[in-house]
Amino acid sequence: MAAPSRPTVLSLRNISKSFGSRRVIDDVDLDVESGEVHALLGQNGSGKSTLIKILSGVYEPDPAGGGPFMSLRGEALALPLDPSEAVAAGIVAVHQDLALVGEATVLENLRIGRFATKPGWRIDWRRERQAAASALAAFGIDASPDRRTIDLDEVDRAMLAILRGLQGLPGDRPGILVLDEPTAHLPRDGVERVFAAIRRVAADGHGVMLVTHRLDEVMAITDRVSVIRDGRIRYVAATRDSTERALVNAILGFELGDLYPQREEARGDVALVANGLSGRRVSELSLTAHRGEILGVTGLVGAGQEEAPYLIFGGRQGGGSIAVGDAAIPQREMTPARAIEAGIALLPADRREASGIGALSVRENVSFPALRRFFRRGALDEGSERTHVQQLLGTFDVRPRDPELLLSSLSGGNQQKALLAKWFQTRPKVLLLHEPTHGIDIGSRRTIFKLIREAADAGSAIILFSAEYADLAHLCNRVIVMQHGRQVAELNGASLSEERIIATCMMNEPAT
Repeated sequence: MAAPSRPTVLSLRNISKSFGSRRVIDDVDLDVESGEVHALLGQNGSGKSTLIKILSGVYEPDPAGGGPFMSLRGEALALPLDPSEAVAAGIVAVHQDLALVGEATVLENLRIGRFATKPGWRIDWRRERQAAASALAAFGIDASPDRRTIDLDEVDRAMLAILRGLQGLPGDRPGILVLDEPTAHLPRDGVERVFAAIRRVAADGHGVMLVTHRLDEVMAITDRVSVIRDGRIRYVAATRDSTERALVNAILGFELGDLYPQREEARGDVALVANGLSGRRVSELSLTAHRGEILGVTGLVGAGQEEAPYLIFGGRQGGGSIAVGDAAIPQREMTPARAIEAGIALLPADRREASGIGALSVRENVSFPALRRFFRRGALDEGSERTHVQQLLGTFDVRPRDPELLLSSLSGGNQQKALLAKWFQTRPKVLLLHEPTHGIDIGSRRTIFKLIREAADAGSAIILFSAEYADLAHLCNRVIVMQHGRQVAELNGASLSEERIIATCMMNEPAT
């Protein structure tokens, strides 16, 4: 027997959007029901983010013969919306970049635009702090309302942005909460906190549109799924009637084949030795990486694997030593410039703030580590630089293959491939990768895995710091598991599986 239908909260019809001659959204129809968690899936660049920005009033849809049409709770909305009109109507979006003001307090980020006031428009700060503290505690965010947001770790920043979105939903009628990659910044053990919040929102009758690349999350929490490919909705089905393989085929438009490259067990000489590394979270971590191998480092949130790559690269100061070749460098003397000179490259997890510069062109970002080679008699040969970068974009499957586009204009997956090209071209002795596939679609993930394997085959030592346990199990020769800043296990051979990694991360954790 078919499940009874629920009232439709959001209805989109004939929605299109072009930028110049390029059609990004093409005649999209989409419905989200009351109490439903509806997944919107697609590769980076498929049109998901553009559709969300139309829905939340950031972009104006193209005029169409049948007219673009949007209704909320059965009432037509006048298009185009502006962002304030979207929120007032009951459409709240939490974007992947979180849109938090780092220098503002937790309270200010949480309540901006919704402060309770006394007569004369004075803010009732006591009442606001009490309400914020209660909401933070209920949502599992251990932070004072007066703490600077920039001082929160990435998990709590993501949770704060989601909590702000939840508080923006109307209390007296169904609304729509759009979550764009809400778990992209979260480790696996933090995901359930978000799931619990999503379930509460749906139980209150709101519709939830969830954008994610994690298919296990889709299967675990959503009711229906829509797949957008090349700007069109290509697949709509109840989640219970779908499989991960069917979703992957719909996302790509063809059979994926093997996601992971074949693992090679051969390894060469020692490339890097880190001895007794210590920092704010890391304590006495020692590891050895060999040429030609992929070494994984993982753990639950806060276990220390998030800090370790920056200690090795000299981005943070601590204790211990790092040796590349014969010379051991005290960690306190390591700097990024010295690390690069020694043959160490780092791809940070935060590609927007720490890895690339969105306001610069792809050419300027990619060529930076190799810029010297393009100088001729003291002048930069931009033609040679552009040709070199364009060749790299082709090799690394960056789309579109235009060196002069701003890095920020590319989709997340294509930004990441461009930034991989930036460092792979230097042929580093040691390549440190921190969460290289966070927020990346399935097709780009496959390309990135292939590139990582090729870099190892060419002789680089790859150290992959990640909480993506399946990736670690399939890509790595060895995996180091950390707890409370220390190494507690090393898995390899028959013991290297996703299940064993998860169990090792979780066992012996103190009871809560």
